[in-house]
Amino acid sequence: MPDTSNRLPNDGDAPDMLPFAEDLGMPAGTSDASAADDVMEPEDSTAAMYARARQCSDAGEIREAIAIYRALLAREPRHVRARNNLALLLEKSGDVDAALSELGKALGFDADNVSVLCNRAAILTARLKYDQAETDLTRAARIDERNTEVLTNLGILLCKRARWREAIAPLEQAAHLEPGRASARYYLGEAYNHIDQLSAALASYEAAAALQPTNWRAFKGVGMVLDRMGRPAEATLAYQRSREIQRR
Repeated sequence: MPDTSNRLPNDGDAPDMLPFAEDLGMPAGTSDASAADDVMEPEDSTAAMYARARQCSDAGEIREAIAIYRALLAREPRHVRARNNLALLLEKSGDVDAALSELGKALGFDADNVSVLCNRAAILTARLKYDQAETDLTRAARIDERNTEVLTNLGILLCKRARWREAIAPLEQAAHLEPGRASARYYLGEAYNHIDQLSAALASYEAAAALQPTNWRAFKGVGMVLDRMGRPAEATLAYQRSREIQRR
């Protein structure tokens, strides 16, 4: 699964914990708006309201999208997908407490929804509530142990908690299941570097840089490891590349 969401970092930033995209977390029995493209829906139907909210969100009309989602949920409180999307928009607009409240309500209707658990963990992590975030991610991993988004986010959280050795297993698994996942490769570099496994750290940073050429921190990581390995000329080139990306 690609690293896409409503909270993608700016190009050049290190990959961070990311919520799931809006398209995930659809409750059983809820039709995807795109699947109904050839069906005429009444303008006030749930499907039509959901589609309008998505259109507003995609167009950057956040307030309008929030208003439509709230009207939809007043009609259909158990629409987990809409509640999940509303929470992401509320978080994006700065109303973090309201976002967490909506995600909590969504989990009340669907306690095993992996995307909602992952989204709540991302917001909790941003608020430095690491214990609560880890509880959500551990639960999500039990539900879907091969979900690369969950594994990556769990590994990132463990890195943020400086539990470097514990972070390696979920990040390695995520990278194995999805070799193109740049965030898993970058944080593997961080974890390996902190436990002095320099060859593995270098390989991971280099893989992250290849997958995400605008990630200046990956190139800086390459330089740091090369310095530690006694290869200063190569390290200088990596640092130079990192600085060039930052100046863009």
